This record gives sequence, C-alpha cells and structure tokens, in this order.
Amino acid sequence: MYQEFTPTINLAPFIDKFWVFKGYAEIGTRFKILADGCTDFIFSIGNMTIPADEHQMIMQPYRSFFVGPMRVYSNLTTTTNTLHMLGVRFRPCGLAAFTNEPLGQFADLRIQSSDINLLFDNIFSEMLCEQPDDSYRIQIIEAYLTHRLNRQILVDKQIIYATSLIKQSHGHLPIQKLIDKVCLCQRQFERKFKDSTGYTPKEFSRIIKFQHAIGILRNTTYPDLETLALDCGYYDHSHFIKEFKRLAGNVPSYFLSLPKPSDEPLTYI
Repeated sequence: MYQEFTPTINLAPFIDKFWVFKGYAEIGTRFKILADGCTDFIFSIGNMTIPADEHQMIMQPYRSFFVGPMRVYSNLTTTTNTLHMLGVRFRPCGLAAFTNEPLGQFADLRIQSSDINLLFDNIFSEMLCEQPDDSYRIQIIEAYLTHRLNRQILVDKQIIYATSLIKQSHGHLPIQKLIDKVCLCQRQFERKFKDSTGYTPKEFSRIIKFQHAIGILRNTTYPDLETLALDCGYYDHSHFIKEFKRLAGNVPSYFLSLPKPSDEPLTYI
C-alpha cells in the first residue's frame, strides 16, 4: 500500500524521498501523521482523504497540496474506498533550494499548491495525473526539479550544517553551543534558521528528539519508559508523555503495542 522511492543523486541533498500511498481503505479509517521536520507536496492522483481537524482542507483529485513544517501531529480520515497519493518529501532546508520564500510563514499550513505558488500549479498536477504510472510521474517531477535547480538559489550552508548537528545529537545540542558552532549572532541565526526550515531552532530540536524516541519505541523492545525518557534527553517521565501527546496524539506506551514497521511510513492508524 505504501512505497518509497529514492531521488536521483543531484536531488538527494534536497529531497528525502518520493512516496506513494495507494490502495483500498475503509471509509472512516483514521491516520495520524507525525511531525518529522520535513515539508511535503502531495499529488492527488485519485480519491483522497480530508483532514479531521480544524483545517478541514478537502484534497480534490488532480491537484497538489502543500504540507508545511508541522509542529504537531496531523489527523487524516478517509472519505472514499480507494486512495492514491504521490508525495515529494523535502529534507529540512531542502525546499529552500527551489524558492526564496521564507518557510516560517508556512508553519502548520496545509493548502492547495496553486494558492501559494511555490513550485507546482494545477496545470502541472493535471498533466502528472494523466501519466500511465507512478514511476513515470516521479521521472517528470525529478526533471522539473532538476531544471529548477539551475536557477542557482543558494541554500544557506550554515543552516544546513546546523540542522545536521541537531540530527547528529538527536536534538540534545544546546542552542547556544549550536550558535557558537555556526558563528552567527543569535538573532541572525534564528531568523535564517526559520526562513530555511520553517522552524525555530528550539522547535526543530524538539521534533528531532521526538523522532529519535519514537524510532526506538517502534524498532526495539524498550519497556522502561522512564529510562527511555532520560536517555532521549527529556527532563522526566511526565515531560516525555506531554511531548508525545502534543507531537503524536497519543502516549508513548501506545507505540509499544503496534506491529514493528517494515515498509510502512512513519504514520499509524
């Protein structure tokens, strides 16, 4: 039902993956999509889902939609029996290689792509949906994005370096040490970071810390949640639970009961 595709070498520094979600689902099936520090463009090849929260954006067929930097989890509920979505997931800072628009303005935003004029319009989306299969659609997207790279929009290397440091430390690196390493004043660093990623450094660190913790829960046996909370850099067990409820919509122990993922995306039902 879910597949991932690796981008070409020249796009890999900017795009984490292409993904396809296709198949049958019962009407009313709920998906929780977790904040991961990335941004997505989603093409609705066939029938779609709609959000079950305050956004209430209806995802129509033959259109593309932008999911900005999310700071909390997102709910989607199926309203049809079949789904067919193709997504382009940009790495943190990745989208900044294709647009000069500061990404901070798109935090927690889910909207039709044509309404923000970042990359894709309705004509491109309709053309993509007319193609015979997903592999050919991905080739077309890659060719288009490779052409856009020729515009020479420069991604701030200091911010790329900062995001890599946060990831390497699993979100534990203190912000002041991060500022010292990139050799910028705090105000300039925070502005550049938010423009390039859509997050403040603190928000991004919290999401990376959460992603690290949930990766441990999904892939290993770790029944002692208090020890896990401390190992992952949370102040205490209650802080750990509070962050999980905010970012995942459920308590940490819930993930211990889920089947271990194989080819699934980082979502759960």
